[in-house]
Amino acid sequence: MTTQLMPPSPTTTAVERPARSAGARLLPLAGGAMIAGSLLYVTGMATSPPADSMSDADYIASLARDEGRTALSALLLHYGNMALALAWLAAPVLVRGRRGSTTTIVGALLSALGLVTVTGLVLYDFWTGAVGRALEPAAALALFQDVAGSPAQGIVGTLTLLGLIGPLVGISGLVRAGVLSRWLIVPAVVALVASMATPFSPLLFGAYAVIGAVPVVAIGLRLIQRHRAEPTT
Repeated sequence: MTTQLMPPSPTTTAVERPARSAGARLLPLAGGAMIAGSLLYVTGMATSPPADSMSDADYIASLARDEGRTALSALLLHYGNMALALAWLAAPVLVRGRRGSTTTIVGALLSALGLVTVTGLVLYDFWTGAVGRALEPAAALALFQDVAGSPAQGIVGTLTLLGLIGPLVGISGLVRAGVLSRWLIVPAVVALVASMATPFSPLLFGAYAVIGAVPVVAIGLRLIQRHRAEPTT
């Protein structure tokens, strides 16, 4: 009696897991950028060189006084604002349905434009500090005011205000859409109003930045959670 040998059937079958879309895979990166950008911004504010007053002369002197501290603060603020600007573009993904979608999109675009403008403007700290060290105070002040008074510089400075307004609009949209709790708009408003009402102090404004970062970090965590919840395709 003969038997026909059959090839053994595999005991396990490898099932290939469907891959997520490229957009879905970017969500945790955007969420991480929201959180990391907030931390960099807080640290950048806290390490900013202190000035004796809000005058241009004292501002130049503060940046010229400690080159290392000026560079550290400028780099932290530069990359913190850049991370936040890019991450805000992903925030509308959190909205399902039409409620709050338009407000969130407008807020995200305003935030991205305003914050990315700040990234370039803050690099002027290197130039301002160098001018303050290389020139006499009167000459440094005249050069600084000449640059600051140009119409193009005025446009850039105005656009940076969108970096303050945009996040409030975006957070309001996410609250309206039910993505964020209503109370999370409070720290954003409190931080903005407080920073506009008090003279600049590194540690104080660092504390304001911590308060204002609460809803932004919450958005970052929501983006990471959304990535985990997204179905594969």
